[in-house]
Amino acid sequence: PSAPLRDRTKCRKKRTTMSGSNNSIRLNRYLALCGIGARRKVEEHILAGKVSVNGEVVTEPGRQVEASDRVTFEGKDISPVEQKYLIFNKPRGVLCAVEDERERTVIDILPTEMDRFRLFPVGRLDRESEGLIILTNDGMFSQELIHPSMGITKTYEVELRNPLPEEKLIEWTRGVEAEGLFLKPISVRRIGRRPLQCWFEVVLGEGIKREIRLMVRSLGNDVRRLVRRKIGRLELRELASGSFISVSREELWSYIKNGKIV
Repeated sequence: PSAPLRDRTKCRKKRTTMSGSNNSIRLNRYLALCGIGARRKVEEHILAGKVSVNGEVVTEPGRQVEASDRVTFEGKDISPVEQKYLIFNKPRGVLCAVEDERERTVIDILPTEMDRFRLFPVGRLDRESEGLIILTNDGMFSQELIHPSMGITKTYEVELRNPLPEEKLIEWTRGVEAEGLFLKPISVRRIGRRPLQCWFEVVLGEGIKREIRLMVRSLGNDVRRLVRRKIGRLELRELASGSFISVSREELWSYIKNGKIV
């Protein structure tokens, strides 16, 4: 049965040391520390007038916030929470979102004690895809991880509905046109798994939404199963579907950069 959607607007009250001149920080960073989202998302919330400081709506992301200020988001008090980092194996059929009115999300299937951390997924896997994702409430970490300058690749194992002939594989490796875009993977190689000629390892750099599915359809085929196996050198092999492990920020960066099988 679907897990009930829960109120995720509550933030655990936890006083933290605020850095910067005069013991203050920028409003967009403050919201990120509260687990509201990554930098781009929190700035959208600020510009939309959803944030108030001491009862006044503030639409400037650079507004300085003091430790003594009262900050509200959508009318609810918020304050910084302990930063949390989860390595999660997303099941198929679950949305990569914080909440949804009709379907279960990756947040819904976490234990209820995780509610207070206001976690969100870093990047996305579409509903029918599965595998490795990161859940966190650290907006700055999220921004760093997905920024193109970091060069963090993502590796997928893909099963196609029909066997792919060699000429189509060559076409795929050279890049294809799909919906007005030129899409080119970093690499594609066959995997010796049954059904033969249908399994491939695909490595992407800065991906776009549903990129692998778009490329495969342009080749006259379709994706039957899509599993994200790696983020950088962090590799999913042992963690059961729907399960997670909690790590520190330093551990997570080390796994992504230097390698770890989970």
